[in-house]
Amino acid sequence: MGGLGSGRQSGKRTTNQVISITIKELDFADRLHGSVRARYLLDGKPVEHTIQLTQTACHYGGVRHWFRCPYCPRRVGVLYLSGGQCVCRHCFKLAYQSERETCPDKQFRKADKLRVQLGWRPGIAYPDGAKPKGMHWKTFNRMKAKHDFTVQKIVGITAQWVDKIKNRQRSSL
Repeated sequence: MGGLGSGRQSGKRTTNQVISITIKELDFADRLHGSVRARYLLDGKPVEHTIQLTQTACHYGGVRHWFRCPYCPRRVGVLYLSGGQCVCRHCFKLAYQSERETCPDKQFRKADKLRVQLGWRPGIAYPDGAKPKGMHWKTFNRMKAKHDFTVQKIVGITAQWVDKIKNRQRSSL
């Protein structure tokens, strides 16, 4: 009861577990036709979907293109392919991976993102690197302070978790 990784886990699949098509992947010429065909193989059998396209006007001119989900009236930028269907994430009841992350997971992801932006190796166990060439000192100091604050949060969360485990072990003896 209450071990590592326990807690509320949703049975929903996530968007990164399913093949997707984004509107950005289409050539500009393809977007002008009003529909596109998605062709792929499913268990060795060819599958084809005709996907309607729509567009909205942008505030500063131009247009933004969207897919029209075949099963609901939503206009979306990404459609997902699974089981011979091509629909939006709402129709597949897909969750984003970030929706299923715990608080420590979010902090680790945030620290890794900052480390990559700073040109350092991801993972808080690795030593901090130097200031990237071309980055202003003010920017570097601001990002390093954010990184250090995030690492302190992770250390605090981890310490709380360890204390919780120790207390459980003491109470079970």
